[in-house]
Amino acid sequence: MLNIEEEKNVEPKLNPWTSVWLHPRKTVQYVSEYKTDKFIFLIAALAGLVHFLDLAMSNDLGDALSLGTILLIALIAGPLLGIIGLYVASGLYYMISKMFGGSGTFSETKTAYAVSGIILVIGGLIWIPDLLILGQGNFMSDYDFTFGHFGWLFISMIGNLTIGVWSLVALIAAISEVHRLSIGKAILVILLPIIILVIIVIFIVVLTLPFF
Repeated sequence: MLNIEEEKNVEPKLNPWTSVWLHPRKTVQYVSEYKTDKFIFLIAALAGLVHFLDLAMSNDLGDALSLGTILLIALIAGPLLGIIGLYVASGLYYMISKMFGGSGTFSETKTAYAVSGIILVIGGLIWIPDLLILGQGNFMSDYDFTFGHFGWLFISMIGNLTIGVWSLVALIAAISEVHRLSIGKAILVILLPIIILVIIVIFIVVLTLPFF
């Protein structure tokens, strides 16, 4: 029979890969206490791979490169970009959270960001049927899609949209938890970098217009 000290040291039964979907707060607490940076980096690397494939699709990379080349680049560059993105995004969210009175550390912010990335990683499994069904057509601007292809594209688009929204909700909850912020302030922490980026882009576009 376990004594009190031993009970405190027993790791609770929680699977971050499943718990994050409905319990992001508990998940970020668990990961912060029981998981190492290796787990954080694994999530960031896998999320980076998924994000690279998404970027390759939106930029029609298949018009210039073969499917094999795209996948090879994704396997090499995706994880690297994911880990860089982990530190950049975590740094931004950490600084903005502090502006709103957040009490969490940079490490906790990094964990919160990574935990929300679990949803993106699992959602990224949709790339398997995407590649099997559409192949290089995923990455081309002009491809002879069949009616069945269009049907799958619609399903895939809905799935990706759902995953993106769910991941955003999990990120807001995780930031709120680690920084002890209200949901409203956590939403502002996430939206502020986006708003600033949009303002910068609009400013640059306006400066490049002919009448300037």
